[in-house]
Amino acid sequence: MKQRILLGMSGGTDSSVAAILLLEQGYEVVGITFRFWEEGENQHLQDAQRLAQQLGIEHVVYDAREVFREKVVGYFVGEYLSGRTPFPCVKCNNELKWKLIIDEADRLGCNKVAMGHYVNIIQENNCYFVAESTDPDKDQSFFLWGLTQKQLSRIIFPLGKLHKTEVRAMAAERGYKRVSEKKDSLGACFCSGDYRPFLKNQLAEPDKFIYSGNFIDEEGNVLGRHEGFPLYTVGQRRGLIHLNRKVFVKEIKAGTNEVVLAPLAAMYKTEFLIHNVNVVDKKLFSDKFDIYCRIRYRKQNTICRVIFMENGRIKVELAEPLESIAPGQTAVFYRDGRILGGGFIE
Repeated sequence: MKQRILLGMSGGTDSSVAAILLLEQGYEVVGITFRFWEEGENQHLQDAQRLAQQLGIEHVVYDAREVFREKVVGYFVGEYLSGRTPFPCVKCNNELKWKLIIDEADRLGCNKVAMGHYVNIIQENNCYFVAESTDPDKDQSFFLWGLTQKQLSRIIFPLGKLHKTEVRAMAAERGYKRVSEKKDSLGACFCSGDYRPFLKNQLAEPDKFIYSGNFIDEEGNVLGRHEGFPLYTVGQRRGLIHLNRKVFVKEIKAGTNEVVLAPLAAMYKTEFLIHNVNVVDKKLFSDKFDIYCRIRYRKQNTICRVIFMENGRIKVELAEPLESIAPGQTAVFYRDGRILGGGFIE
């Protein structure tokens, strides 16, 4: 008897090829397309339905737009209004997408779930680890530090050991030329460009939350006027004020509607705190500087150590300073290409 597996199908190249590969591997594939955010005609949904029909697999649609707006878009807006820089893709993965697909798998009688992510899962010493993809340019491990051991025990990533060029070639070779030529999606699904117009459009009374205030230096001296603190992010250099020196956004003071500007030299830190932590096993950490910390998807790894605190938070100490560590973003810990855990930066 074939093992039933529930596959998230977005209508894109990656999830489409994942469906093809899982069928070839002998699974009974059920496709599911989540409606998270859309405006106008949903071409991706139509593409997923068309492919499922071509492959002869069962396909279901789950309308999650209301809960997505509440949990992800609401969080996105709230973080900016609190002076932080949100990371909606991680929030969605941690609290919505994976929970929904596993709940649906249970309802549909599927033991396993799958997505077309470029990620691997490694099982070692009774632990499951999210591990980097074979394709470094497409690796999505950074977004998945929040997956629990129970979730990881049920997940399969068919594309983890493939390069994107191979995936496109596989689709073309199997007669799915249209699938092989689809463009990659970029940015958050609901806000792929400048977040500022989107933020204003989500507020019933934007002028109540976004209004002019002071740019100040580190000593509190007024340097000029800004258009409202939610329109700025830590590390920002462009779109500020004209001074005779380069300055960056060092801090956002939501309570006083002030944006602190500082030179690049002041943007570096050697330690910070994270909360909402998820780790594979505390025993994997030591008091040595022997793991890598990454604070941005495309940022280089920095050697660090972590100190577990009584209140569930983690103190991260860096072996060398990092610049523009933004509250609201995430820090992810790696060793040998495997994720040991992560959390949100305070």
